[in-house]
Amino acid sequence: MSTYGICAKCGYYFGQNVKIPCPKCGSNEFKIVVNTANNYSGSVAASASNDSAFAAISYAKDMLGSIAVSDPKRAPFVEPIIEKLDIAVEAIKKQESELAHSRKKDWAEYEKKVVEYRGLLDKSAEEPEFQKFFENNSVFLESKVRTSIPKASLGGEGYPDFFMILHDSSHLIVEIEKPAVKLFTEMGDPKAEFTHAQQQIRNYLKWAIEDKEYLRKRGFPNLTANNVRGLLVIGRSSDLDAKELTKLEDLNAEVRGKYEIKTFDRILEENEAWLKNLKEMLS
Repeated sequence: MSTYGICAKCGYYFGQNVKIPCPKCGSNEFKIVVNTANNYSGSVAASASNDSAFAAISYAKDMLGSIAVSDPKRAPFVEPIIEKLDIAVEAIKKQESELAHSRKKDWAEYEKKVVEYRGLLDKSAEEPEFQKFFENNSVFLESKVRTSIPKASLGGEGYPDFFMILHDSSHLIVEIEKPAVKLFTEMGDPKAEFTHAQQQIRNYLKWAIEDKEYLRKRGFPNLTANNVRGLLVIGRSSDLDAKELTKLEDLNAEVRGKYEIKTFDRILEENEAWLKNLKEMLS
């Protein structure tokens, strides 16, 4: 983060050392600009920008106040600038208030969605209900999602449930299976339906790589063999005992980098944790 000054009248760039009057047009008015290019995005960046702006304005007021005291002849030129900085402080306070209100709305809306998703789990909803929920709330599947295209837009049946572009320009293929699927036999081996679901996600990954041109023409121009992975959502963690949970972890370790297996419960746990962290980070 850095601050610099520019002439309010002609736009002359002072840099970090503000000298008045402006050498270009003679104006005694300037404005402080805060560069927040390296801050985080979203409301975090806005909050950080405001903190930086408050600090910059406070520094500028102290500097100008010192000038007015040490050189009374320049006080008539300096005092109007201090008044303008006071106006800027009030504007920033108003923005901060509006931002805080927006945060609360975002938290409340997200919290409602978490409650809605938990309700689907509690009533043992079927796959179509979860499919519809994820269509409207794709961030539940992947927090970094930028664009999510459901299978209906890809071509219907025979295509993955979702094809996503993430903010890092990578791609994610998502396949949603039944929540009630039992993942392992009594002997601890993957059940047929679970094995079939894993093969399905592998087939989709192979298809995406082999048919890159088809997908590039349908909104995925940067798809390559190296920037696509899969996500299989299936079963319930609550249906697994400790050994089966360990087996699932081991399976994920084996396929890491290609695709990931998550239960419907795991989706809830991740979003509850994300909501908690978001509140703490922005409060």
